[in-house]
Amino acid sequence: MRNIVLAAAACVAFVGAALAQVASSTVYIIDVDPARYAGPAGQRVALRLGDQPRHVTIGSQDEICVQLQRVEGNSEVISARVRALRPAPQTAAEIRLVGPNITPGTYRSTPWGLLLRATPGSDAALNTSDTSPVCTL
Repeated sequence: MRNIVLAAAACVAFVGAALAQVASSTVYIIDVDPARYAGPAGQRVALRLGDQPRHVTIGSQDEICVQLQRVEGNSEVISARVRALRPAPQTAAEIRLVGPNITPGTYRSTPWGLLLRATPGSDAALNTSDTSPVCTL
């Protein structure tokens, strides 16, 4: 019985630490997948929380504009504002990627079927996204 309680306490501590790391990071690795059968492979981009919207090209067919921000009034929730530019332009949507009731690394879907997930990253990962063009949401 004692071992079960200790194991449960360790699991709770581990999950709590993982959530704290996700909530406190300012750099996130965003996996973007167009979710089409036989479509282009997904794209991975590093974004800084609160930075300007960035233009991301996925394969030869898809382009999006994406920005990460904290949800106003709730510092634990991070959302991505995203708008499809190609193949079919879409209006901007806000997708919650990090926060309570969202398991770290879980894919979330936009209204038009694009899949996004966020995991904490480091400043070293920003080298590729710093050169991404700025776009307008």
